[in-house]
Amino acid sequence: MKLRLLFLLLFPLFAYSQPKRSLAVRKLYDQAVTQYNAGNHAESLKLFEECVAADSTYTEAYLNISYITFDQNNFVKALVNAKKALKYNQFQAPIFIQTGKCFYHLEEYDSAAYFLNKGISFGAKAESDYLYLAKCMAYQGQYRDATFYFGKALEINPNNGVAYNERGSAYFQLGEYELAKADFEKALALNPQSTGALANMANVSLALGDNETALTYINKGIETATGDQKIQLLILKGNYYKTIGEFENASLAYEEAFQLDNQNAVILNNQASIMIELENYQGAFEKCNEALDLQPEMMEAYFNRGIANEMLRNVEAACMDWEQAFILGSSIAEEYLNSPVCNE
Repeated sequence: MKLRLLFLLLFPLFAYSQPKRSLAVRKLYDQAVTQYNAGNHAESLKLFEECVAADSTYTEAYLNISYITFDQNNFVKALVNAKKALKYNQFQAPIFIQTGKCFYHLEEYDSAAYFLNKGISFGAKAESDYLYLAKCMAYQGQYRDATFYFGKALEINPNNGVAYNERGSAYFQLGEYELAKADFEKALALNPQSTGALANMANVSLALGDNETALTYINKGIETATGDQKIQLLILKGNYYKTIGEFENASLAYEEAFQLDNQNAVILNNQASIMIELENYQGAFEKCNEALDLQPEMMEAYFNRGIANEMLRNVEAACMDWEQAFILGSSIAEEYLNSPVCNE
């Protein structure tokens, strides 16, 4: 329905600024709209392409080609045609918004944010416009801006549980745990079975020191979760047990996650950390090696392997691991490097 409405509105939107079109080209355009509204999207696309072949400045046709190919998940072609529309009209919000959305799906978030911002400055104010921009901000680590634009979207649709969950995640990244918790609670009120929101409630509960509540949310999520979401919840369950010092239970949770995904570097490293607590240093060393084979820049795995190496009396190797962890950003590794172990 969204695309159909756009087709009907585009002509009056652009008419004042477009050159006069030939009667033949305008007929092609009208036929393309008719075919689209009849559900014949392939034929519609063909006719719009004939329009721009006959008239290379036909902004509306380029934009509609972009909409159709975007809907087909062909984001490269959608972007090419959005840019062509932009070439001939640089004053209309829909063109900037469409260009930004294409960049977003191509994971070029900086460019996406630029064009989405331009679209909004030219008057775009749809819920989806704000959501796309909010997600771009979050992907770029601009969490404060992300919370603002999620808020704008929620003003339009206060029943969007996904937006509450994502704004809560942005607040969580800012360390504003009470605000995050409030948003996650709203997300769950709108969708009580959302495993993402349940996992986020568990995370924020752990951050607030409410471990028992965290476990309740984790277990509730595991009951219905599948695939990656279940794996993440099992990792959280292991983290919970590790936090309270129940290392055997933590090991069981991580092992269950490992059985679902044995190529996950985070799980392998977490298993290594528990093996260190249980004094299984050789096992920890091997798990760290597996994690680093999968993710060679994993700071935590270098740090844990350093501990395992130290306990296995491989002191030189331990110090080399801590040095690499420090290079990758571990502040605690610096303490180990400056300890007597590495300075004898």
